[in-house]
Amino acid sequence: MQHTHSSRRQFLGLMGAGLAGSALVLPGAASAADTLGSRPVRIIVPFPAGGGGDTLTRMVGDALSQQLKLPVVVENKPGGDGVIAVQELLRAAPDGHTIMFGTPSALLYTPQLTPKRPPYDPLKDLAPITHFSSFTYYVYVSDALPVKTMGELVDYVRKHPGKVAYGTGDSTQLVAMAQLCDQAKLDMIHVHYKGTSQAFTDFMGGRIQVMVGGFDLEEQSKGKALPLATLLPERSPLKPNVPTLGEAGLAPVTTRAWTAFFAPAKTPVPIIDQLNKAFAATFQNPKLQDFFKSRGSVLQASTPEAMHELLVEQMPVFAKAIKTLNLYRD
Repeated sequence: MQHTHSSRRQFLGLMGAGLAGSALVLPGAASAADTLGSRPVRIIVPFPAGGGGDTLTRMVGDALSQQLKLPVVVENKPGGDGVIAVQELLRAAPDGHTIMFGTPSALLYTPQLTPKRPPYDPLKDLAPITHFSSFTYYVYVSDALPVKTMGELVDYVRKHPGKVAYGTGDSTQLVAMAQLCDQAKLDMIHVHYKGTSQAFTDFMGGRIQVMVGGFDLEEQSKGKALPLATLLPERSPLKPNVPTLGEAGLAPVTTRAWTAFFAPAKTPVPIIDQLNKAFAATFQNPKLQDFFKSRGSVLQASTPEAMHELLVEQMPVFAKAIKTLNLYRD
């Protein structure tokens, strides 16, 4: 779908970017505000250096630098489930030279944990630039349980309520499993970890019997982890024999595993467009495409509008899971 320049101004204006057009009042100001300057572009990452999100961002940042013909610097701001990174972004000038690698944890989960005092409004304070990647999660069961299918796991949990523990390593996993347990009426113990690697350690040690993980967890576990179902609406070509939840006779989950890039809300529309086009061109790099595909991810750009719509769609999904698990903070 083609979007006019004025419609994009209106779209970003809904998120607090209405000042983007005010520069037109001053002669010469518009041209200065409508393009990136000569300074480096800083990408804030809400994770420590060396992690998966950091590594992928640095790879894309190197290629993005060639498209923009500007240096691209990755800066790690971990902590606070993404709050520290978002607040760093919001302190920056809305000129396109500071952007952020965003995930559901920072954009959908954390802001809704404190409904009376949310740290920021992701729909008003941030401007989406583009979708980055999406990936497949699977429900895995330990070989310690006598089950081989999702149906057998459901039967086992119903016969042993409160006895089976499952672990999640990020908010997307947490919300997906909260939906699954709620819809299938499963009484399991939930253990929330700061990362999938910590959940995996306890999974291998027998402290949890079910977990959510990526396509390579089965190999990492040396056969101890059996994938029972994919959380995507369709089967993944990486594991074509693993059914969807729907094929297993269960209601599908509606959460989506994604990453994206964001700017401060008042960033001028032409700069958002410039960054969007640069990312889209970067993502077409065959080596990047092959690398992401080998990791079970899809590298795909989107319009800013489409990314905004995904946030709007997913906000109530996360809100319901937070309420179901009573995860609210004071």
